[in-house]
Amino acid sequence: MDNETAQMSKTSWAPEIDVRVANPPAALLKKYTAKEKAFFYDYANFVVRLVRNENVTDRIHRVISMERIVIDKPVDIRVMVFPARAFRGRQNRVLHGSYSRSASQISLYPLRIPREWIRGDGTDVFRTGFEGLSQRKLKLLSEISESAVSTMIHEILHVKFQQRSMSRYGEEALVQKLERQFMQGWEEWILVPVQQALSAIS
Repeated sequence: MDNETAQMSKTSWAPEIDVRVANPPAALLKKYTAKEKAFFYDYANFVVRLVRNENVTDRIHRVISMERIVIDKPVDIRVMVFPARAFRGRQNRVLHGSYSRSASQISLYPLRIPREWIRGDGTDVFRTGFEGLSQRKLKLLSEISESAVSTMIHEILHVKFQQRSMSRYGEEALVQKLERQFMQGWEEWILVPVQQALSAIS
């Protein structure tokens, strides 16, 4: 297969088409209360709507275009409902996302949020209009949105660099550097997508 034919077998990528809420196993669902499950499902649906927002997809497409990222098969993008477990022996380090080349799958995880707060003040974060949220809840929404978009960009960059023979640490360092560059100034444009994603739920 010559280079031109090989390039034609690949396709430009619009990852927002493949974003979906994951289906948690029954055993995991049993570990959460009804209020906690409602919160995290709202969280996951919020992230899906945020990632599909035009303002966000424009920036993701810019990453794909500038980095010339192409795929030869669909990439399943799962928005996980519940947070990932902390790394063994490193309770302060939590997984935000992952990319499996063999499974052709990206996973985006929610932030770890105190469950006591979720059952109390947190129940209406995604169900209250933007104008009715407290400063603490607005700050949390900002953190959630920054984490979701930056993690999406991070894992998309891994799709590119795992096609190359790079060391694990070299790849991660390069991905983190590019992620920071593409996320510069995110505070200036994220507000409108957040409001639109929130209104779609509430």
